[in-house]
This record gives sequence, C-alpha cells and structure tokens, in this order.
Amino acid sequence: MYSAVILAGGVGKRFNSKTPKIMHRLGEKPIIYHSLETLKALGDVNEVIVVTSPQIAKLLPEDIKIVIQEEPLGTAHAAFLGAQSAINDSLLIVNADIPLVSKETFESFISSPSLRSIGVTRFPFESDFGRVRFADGLLRQIVEFSDLEGQRDKDIPFVNTGVYKALKQDILEIFPLLRTENAKKEYYITDMFNMLAQKQGVSILMFNDWEQFLGINTRHDLAKVFAVYKERILERVMEQATVIDPNTTFIGERVSIGQDTVIYPNTTILGETIIGQNCSIGPNVEIKDSKVGDDCEIKFSVVEEATIDNDVSVGPFGRVRPGAHLCDGAKIGNFVEIKNSSIGKHTKVNHLSYIGDAQVGEDTNIGAGTITCNYDGYTKNRTVIGDRVFIGSDTILVAPVELEDDVFTAAGSVITDKIPRYSLGIGRARQLNKDGWVKEYRRKKEMK
Repeated sequence: MYSAVILAGGVGKRFNSKTPKIMHRLGEKPIIYHSLETLKALGDVNEVIVVTSPQIAKLLPEDIKIVIQEEPLGTAHAAFLGAQSAINDSLLIVNADIPLVSKETFESFISSPSLRSIGVTRFPFESDFGRVRFADGLLRQIVEFSDLEGQRDKDIPFVNTGVYKALKQDILEIFPLLRTENAKKEYYITDMFNMLAQKQGVSILMFNDWEQFLGINTRHDLAKVFAVYKERILERVMEQATVIDPNTTFIGERVSIGQDTVIYPNTTILGETIIGQNCSIGPNVEIKDSKVGDDCEIKFSVVEEATIDNDVSVGPFGRVRPGAHLCDGAKIGNFVEIKNSSIGKHTKVNHLSYIGDAQVGEDTNIGAGTITCNYDGYTKNRTVIGDRVFIGSDTILVAPVELEDDVFTAAGSVITDKIPRYSLGIGRARQLNKDGWVKEYRRKKEMK
C-alpha cells in the first residue's frame, strides 16, 4: 500500500490574495481538493497526508490528515515531514498546485516496477517548470527554473511534472544531506531526487498528456487550468448530449445528463444534478443539486435543490427553490417563484406568482399575481390546494388555508378560510362608486 503526500506549504504570493492559493476554487471546490479526491480514489492508497502551513491547515476539513510545516523551508522539507508521518513504506508525492493529474497517471506510478520515479512531460510553450535531463530511462538531473543557467538549460524540452514516487526510507535518509545553496535558499525536492538518482537510480515516466500537469501560480494560470478542466467535463457530456456553445457553458463534474438533451448558451449546471433525456436546458439557466426528468424545457431560469419530473416546462424567468417538486406536465411560467412546494400533474402557474410551503393538486390553474402568504413573522404555514382548482388572478391565499377539489376563487380575493368543494371563494370588499368625486378632488387641488 501507498501513502500519498501532498506538498501544500506555499501561500502563493503571486496570487495577491488574502486567501491561500490552493484554497481558491477550481470549478466547485478548492484547488487542493481535486488532488485529494483523486488520490483517495486510488485502491492502493490508504493514507493521504497534506503537509501545509498553520494558516492553510485552519481552512482544511478536520477529517484530512495534516502535518504542519511551521516554516516554509522548501519542498524537500515538506516531503521529509510527510515521510516521517507516513504509515507505509511506499510514497506518492505530488505538488498541491497541479490539480488535474488523473487517476490513471497516479496508477502508472503505482504499477511501475521502479521503486523510485518522477513524472516528465513536454509543454508546447515556454514554462517556469524545472527541466529534466535523463538517459536510458533514468534521471540524470532536475534543474529548478530559478536556477537555470543560460539559454542552453532553458531549451531543454522535458519538464518536471511535480509527481514523484519513492520509499519512505529514501526521504528520511537523503534529507539530512541536502543544502540550501540555491536561488530560493530552500530545500528542494528536486535536489533530493538528484541525489537518489546518483545513489539508487530514479526512473523516468513520460506522459504525453501535458495539460494535466499545468500548474497554478497566478490567477491567469488558474483561468487556463479551468479552461482545460471545463473542456474535459464537456467532452464527457457531449458523448450523448449536445452543448450548443461550450465557451459559455459550465457543467460540474458530478452532473449527469441524459441522451439527446440539448444545453443552450450561458447555462451553468452544478452539484449533484441529474438531467434526463430529450430535455432543452437554456439559454441563461442555472441548475444546482436538482433532479430533472425526461422531455423537460427550462429557459432563463434558476433551479436549486428541486425535483422536476417529466415533460415539465419552467420559464422564462422562473425560480424553483429548495424543496420544490414539479410533477409530470406541470408548467411554471414567467416571473414565477416556487419554494418548498409540490405542484401537481399538469398544473399551471403561468404568470407573476409566488407559491411557497404549499401543496397544489393536479390539473389546477393558478392565475396571474397569485401569492401564498406563508410566513406570519414567526412560522411558515402551509397552503393546500386541491385538484382541478381555478385560482383567479391576483388572489392572496393567507396560510394556513385549504382549498378543496374543484374550487374557484374570484379575481382579487383575499382567502383566509377553507373553501369547500365546488364552491366559489370571494374575499373582497363590495365596490363603491362615488359620483362626481374626481371633479371635486381636482377643484380642491387647483385652488391651492
């Protein structure tokens, strides 16, 4: 078995941020969480150790094994601290700021017969990664970028990826031999592997997929890495769904989208969201932690922590909030908000309405301007509306209140009491017309 050690001591000064670099978000989670989750998913890794500063340690979850590096003495010192804490003889070591390294890449290190190895790749552009010299598959030298001497060193095409494999005893024995005679006056992990290369031999693992090793040192780097991260998710989605404009679409890595669903521009789908088949999502839609069935249409709307069954229409400009359940064939129209409510099959809430803490039956029509007054200043109260109910426009339903099946309400009513089946509820004052009132009003105003 392996212990994985994540080197996460740096605060990232080039980010110019009060938040440590690795705690900035890549997609839906902090940068360091990507490596954490990938390493935890490896069957041969039973321990993940994060070596970090006291400042960063306070921001990490309590269930993560943390080793504190009190002073930023360099990557080799961090690896030494991690090795001291490791329960296994075999170590995987990785820099915290390369979050896209794949599970398959780590498995390549584990399956390699070599006890000591480093990952190497070639970038198609100039980079500030350390350069690697090797021959016959064995490491000869790693040179940190800050210590490169002249163009000849910079022209070396092979770069150090920041992923390493070694034995615990290697790290413990080599570290006391290191010196800080370099540009940063730090203990370099690259010097550690240079020594290992001379003493025991270190094998080279070459990777063609260079994008997974893109590092994050600046906010500009973060944007470039995010572009790769997003593209890889969309490639998976587009194996069976259509994304009209990938440039304006972001889909989270935990999202599942069914066959022949079409995602239109400016759409964001996040969290544990499942979308069924043959749906039309977007444009300008945000969905988070929700379940959407088949044959649904959602446009210009926000859906959060909701359940939407089949053949449902939402929008434009709808908001479906946590706890909402839209049953088969329901229609939620423009400027409608649904919160913690069940909307029955084939029920329509088409215009300018708020339905909160309510149970609405099947084949019911909610007229424009209807609201449920669910909050009395202390508690949330329920509204129950039956099947085949017709709610007249601008009806106010003061909860707790119940409307039984086959009920009508008159437009402009304030309903405070239960309406029995087949009844018309009217809750408005009788109209009074005052003849000549306007003339008298105007005369008084004009006399001033």
